[in-house]
Amino acid sequence: MRFIWNHAYLLMVLTALAWSGNGITGRGLNDIIPPIGLAFWRWVVAFPIVMIIAWPHVQKDLPKVRENWLILMVLSILSITVYNTLLYYGLLTTTAINALLINTSRPVIIVLLSILFFRQGITLKQGFGFLLAFIGTLAIIVKADISRFIFFEFNGGDLWILAATFCWALFTVLLRKRPTIHPTSFVAVTIFLGASILFPFYIWETLYVKPTPFVIETIGGVLYLAIFATIAAYLFYNRAVEIAGANKAGQVSYILPIIGSFLAIVILDEKLEFYHAFGFAFILFGVYFGSKGEKHD
Repeated sequence: MRFIWNHAYLLMVLTALAWSGNGITGRGLNDIIPPIGLAFWRWVVAFPIVMIIAWPHVQKDLPKVRENWLILMVLSILSITVYNTLLYYGLLTTTAINALLINTSRPVIIVLLSILFFRQGITLKQGFGFLLAFIGTLAIIVKADISRFIFFEFNGGDLWILAATFCWALFTVLLRKRPTIHPTSFVAVTIFLGASILFPFYIWETLYVKPTPFVIETIGGVLYLAIFATIAAYLFYNRAVEIAGANKAGQVSYILPIIGSFLAIVILDEKLEFYHAFGFAFILFGVYFGSKGEKHD
């Protein structure tokens, strides 16, 4: 475990493996459990498991948590409250493959936000990379049909996924501002804060949209999300950011579509279309050029 904990690229691969089923689960359960309910119960189940590990560290870190409550609240909202809720909303009307490929644009957005927030210079190669990634993401959203762009015929689900991707990129960039507390304390605190903020929205969804049904599919999906896509993945990802910096760790995003698309084809019977390959290629080239000349934290 010590070997794994100190190698950023291995942590990034493990994060991708753990997260690859997130979109698959969200898409597979979209006709059973509503999006806010899926996000809320994911965190509710994960929290006590995390606290078993984190409790001694949380007790020690409470003074720093109180001192840094504002940035912890912002990070909680971006990563816990908003990101997955928007992702699950998007998966109501788009495919898991689309979601995975749009998420591939994260590294470029992370670099762009790093430039905007921390005034890092932008190189010509980075600018070219942003353009390529934008073209690739747009190609997936409009299915490589330019007329859809001209007449603003966008899939609403894809736009929700893009918004979620932006929120996660912003979370990654702002992670450098997090207090120096134990990683398990950080995960426990952000889950608690994020789920608490999500709770009123869950009540609203239950009363006015659709209640969460407690059936075998719901229980199985929530357990997978809580244990693998939450606890394991968040610990791995946050540690990778700590070791390698936000820009490099954000590149875990383009490992996800390879694993996730395979799972979507096998499990959900989705199809890989030409525009997927076209857009993915542009995004990958955009990530390559967008990461050139960056300054790591």
